[in-house]
This record gives sequence, C-alpha cells and structure tokens, in this order.
Amino acid sequence: MRAPIIMAFLRGGFKTPTLASVSGLVTFQNWNEPLQTHLALTDDPTEMIVVWVTKNSSNPQVKWGTASGDYTHILDADSSSYSASDMCGSPAIDFGYRDPGLLHKAKLSGLQPGLTYYYTCGDQQFGWSQEFSFRAAMPAFFETTTRVSAFGDMGVAELDDSRQIVSPEQPAINTTRLLNYYRDETDVVLHIGDIAYAVGYAATWEEFFDQVQSVAANVPYMVCIGNHERDFPGSNGLFNGTDSGGECGVPHERRFPMPRPALDQAWYGFDYGSAHFVLMSTEHFFYPGSPQYQFLETHLKAVDRTRTPWLIFAGHRPMYIDSTNYDIPAGDQTVARELRKYVEPLLNEYRVDVAFWGHHHSYQRTCPVYQEHCTEGATTHIVIGMAGKGLSKNVFAQRPSWIEYLDYEHWDCRGSLPMLLRSPSSISEMTMDGFTILWCSGNRRVTILLYTPPMM
Repeated sequence: MRAPIIMAFLRGGFKTPTLASVSGLVTFQNWNEPLQTHLALTDDPTEMIVVWVTKNSSNPQVKWGTASGDYTHILDADSSSYSASDMCGSPAIDFGYRDPGLLHKAKLSGLQPGLTYYYTCGDQQFGWSQEFSFRAAMPAFFETTTRVSAFGDMGVAELDDSRQIVSPEQPAINTTRLLNYYRDETDVVLHIGDIAYAVGYAATWEEFFDQVQSVAANVPYMVCIGNHERDFPGSNGLFNGTDSGGECGVPHERRFPMPRPALDQAWYGFDYGSAHFVLMSTEHFFYPGSPQYQFLETHLKAVDRTRTPWLIFAGHRPMYIDSTNYDIPAGDQTVARELRKYVEPLLNEYRVDVAFWGHHHSYQRTCPVYQEHCTEGATTHIVIGMAGKGLSKNVFAQRPSWIEYLDYEHWDCRGSLPMLLRSPSSISEMTMDGFTILWCSGNRRVTILLYTPPMM
C-alpha cells in the first residue's frame, strides 16, 4: 500500500455513487517507515519472532535489550514478500491486490524466562519504529501461571464507522480495546481463525495490523487459519468455497510466521508455562493418513503432562456446536460430525482439557463431552467466535443435552492457567458463566469464568 493515493468523496452510497470531489495526490513522507509490527512464539521458549513491514528497505534490523532505550543487541532480519501469482483467484490476484511490501522477520534468541525486553525495528537509513516491549515466555513448568486471551472471527472496523469494501465490524474495535486494556496481564493471544476478513483485498490486512499493533507488538499473537483465509476452489484444501477471496492462505501464512511444519501446513504446537497448545486447521484434510492427522497424533502423544499439565486445543470450525446448519459439505453440523469421527478420539486418548473453536459467531460451552455424551474427564469445548463479526443466531429451540451455556453477546476470552481462565464480555458488567476443571485427583484445577469488565 506504499503508493501515492488520490481520495474521492462519493455521495449516494454503493448503489448510486456520485462523485462529489477529488483530492490532490497524497504521498508518504517516509516510504520505509516500519509498520504492522507483531510478535510470534516459536517452539523454543527462549526465542521470540519480531515481524514488521516496509516498502523496500535493504538493511532491516531489530535492536533490543533489557532496559528501555538501551539496546545491547542488534540482529539482521530476513525479508520476503508475495505477489498476485502466489495466490489463486479473484479478487486477490487482480483488483483486490496491492503490493504488500517487504515482510521482515527477526528471531530473537537466548531470552531469559519471564524477563522484559525492549526493542525497536527498522534500519539505519530510513529510521526506526517506536519502542515496544515484551515479556519472554515462561518455560514449561508445572506451577507456572499462564494468562491467555483467545477469540475468533474478529475483522476490522474504523473508529468513525466509515464504510469499507469489506463490511466493517464495529464490535472488533471494542475487542481490540479490551485486548489493550488487559495487555499487561496477558501472556499469549490466540486468534483462532477468520482474522481480518480481508477475503482478497490486501488493504484490509494493512488495516487489521494497524488496528492490533499496540497489542501484537507487545504480546505474542498466535493464529489459527480459518475459512476466510484459506478456502478456494482447486486450492488443495478440504473445502471448495470462495471464502478466502482467492488468497488461499498465502497472506495469512506469510504475515504470521507460526511454528508450522512446512508451507501450507497450518498446524502447530507450543509450550507456554504450565500449558501446551495445539492448533489444527479445519480447512485442510484431517482424516487418518493425512499429514495433519499424523502430526496431531504424534504431537499429542509426545506432550509431557508432568511439565505442562494443561493441554489446550484449538481449531476454527467447531467439533461441538448448537447450529441448524446441515449444509453439505461445509455446514456447521456436517463438519462437526467429521471432526468428532476422526479428531475427537485423539482428544479423548490424550486427555485434552479444553478445546476452543470459532466460526459460529456465538459463545457456547459444553459439558466435558465425548461422543455426544457428557463424560467425566472428557474435553470441554468452548465456541468463542464472537469477537467482531455479526452474531450467529441459527440455534435449535431446544439445546443439545451437552450444551451447558450459550449466549449471543460479543466476547473476547482471557485466561490464566492453571489458576483462572477468564472471559470478559464487551457488553455488560455481570458474571455470565463459570466452571472448574479438576486435574489429577483434584490437586490442580483450572477455573474458567466468563465475566464482563466496564465498556471500553
């Protein structure tokens, strides 16, 4: 988007637009100002990845240290980009495409657990970003408390509610404000699919990163791929809808360097403190024999529960959902049935505590459930796809027996493991939902409490 811009003022809305006025040419003072800064964890808790974007700067670096303004380390970054030819359909490859610039990535290593680091990114010729800071990951350890903010289906919006080519989602602003409000109390952000709803329009990705930078540049922002990032006909995905607008996962993958096994393998795991997190892709094949299934089986089996007693799972489309959508092949219930058939036995065998899902824009919580029956010690499933996109109200008049709580409010979900996993709503100021999971004869527990802070 680093290009001269002419702005036009139109009357009459999108149906009967009439050109009223045109601006002069608007350009940039610094084409290589570092923007869209965000962090990501690796599978090594002594590392942190810093990502930012410029137009074409040639010597990108990160300067960092343990005191504000005193940068005792400097590290060269790797740079990459993507083009229209890397994607697979319209509008991503034609009228929705804009050059993303250079995506810079630097992996900081040798970090001390729990220590706060200060950093700036950019280069000597074109200048540096503002200073950001982060707390290095806590190592895998039984007694460590881990605080998590998790949500799905957020999108972007403007503070002035101006109209965009992609429908703006004003509640996303409130979710972002809440994330900022709790930033210093959050160790990890989990955004489980349908990230920006760019759907082929590159400008929306830039708006999204500008919206979340104050959070994502200070707290690792871990993501899971959703249908609006990946799905497109003929793209070797599980579904052939056009939900990604031709992106086919490319901007998502290049902009978010998660610790994935390989390109277009959007599944991974990582430790943080007392919890191990496993994220799957519901948009890729997950049947026995597939690369994803083999990864999930091997990875879950290898989790050391003496080091990370809490095992948290996440994917975009839900395994358990109160929804009337039985469309084939991608309806809520159709996909849920396949997930229960092939993936749920793995969750049960390896004793996953909590599974987070999105896609359906509601909050739903099950009992500990296995094979559609409430079962002591089984996985509790929580749908949290209500961070910004319009609410889904296609639920049954009579809830399934395994649904313990359902609400249509907009939420973001915060958590602290093993002590407290909390979820504040952006609507009211009352406690909405809560439950406790006991582990190992009751000598450890995670309490999940949904509550609402004041409006931001």
